[in-house]
Amino acid sequence: MTDIASLTKIYSRRRFACLFFSLVVTMVTAPVLRAIGLNTRPLEVVLALNMLAAVLVTLFRFGTWVALGLLALLVVPRIGYTLMGYQPLLATSQGVGALICLVSVGVMFGYLLREGTVTSERIYAALNAYLLIGIMCGLLFCILEEHWAGSLSLQGEPLARSGESPLWDTIYFSFVTLGTLGYGDIVPVYGPARALAVAEAMFGQMYLVVIVARLVSLYKGQADRKDLGARDTAAGEDKTGSQPSRE
Repeated sequence: MTDIASLTKIYSRRRFACLFFSLVVTMVTAPVLRAIGLNTRPLEVVLALNMLAAVLVTLFRFGTWVALGLLALLVVPRIGYTLMGYQPLLATSQGVGALICLVSVGVMFGYLLREGTVTSERIYAALNAYLLIGIMCGLLFCILEEHWAGSLSLQGEPLARSGESPLWDTIYFSFVTLGTLGYGDIVPVYGPARALAVAEAMFGQMYLVVIVARLVSLYKGQADRKDLGARDTAAGEDKTGSQPSRE
């Protein structure tokens, strides 16, 4: 029990860092596994666990019942789809996953904008929010492609193929759009997909500008307060040292 308590304490102090590295490893591993012909379905489970971790990191601080409700909406439809193969259940699970990402980004964004010391955890929270934006839009692109085949095109053909989930392709396209790289291998064709791509590209750039500016201003304010405190301390010592001694 002591070891578990110790691990829990460590995780609570470094929860944003743990989530960041877990997200990065998951998204980098998926294309590698696909390239060597291995099944990426287990990584979808890992991605779901990452979203559950995002709930644990953020929502439990603001409402346990809200967090538990979102967890149930994410897990139960996914289990139902696995058992019954009913497609709307998969879309429900993906939609709830996108909602979890959106709420988690909002909570992290509020944490980033408020006054406080610029710590490594705050920086990791900024990075996590950026990654969750990409994952959220990737889930939305996947829903669009699964329900309106041809919303995204890969070299002139619909992205969704029979028997294959386009999830990792849509997440890849989402991050290409978020970073405004514009490779051109996957392109949005229909209106909703194009609208989402435009919104993601604009928000991604605005997010970087706002967050970098905010972190820099917080760091500068922190440094200025330290300098002011050091000057006040030095002035106090000089004043004390300059007073004549009384006998």
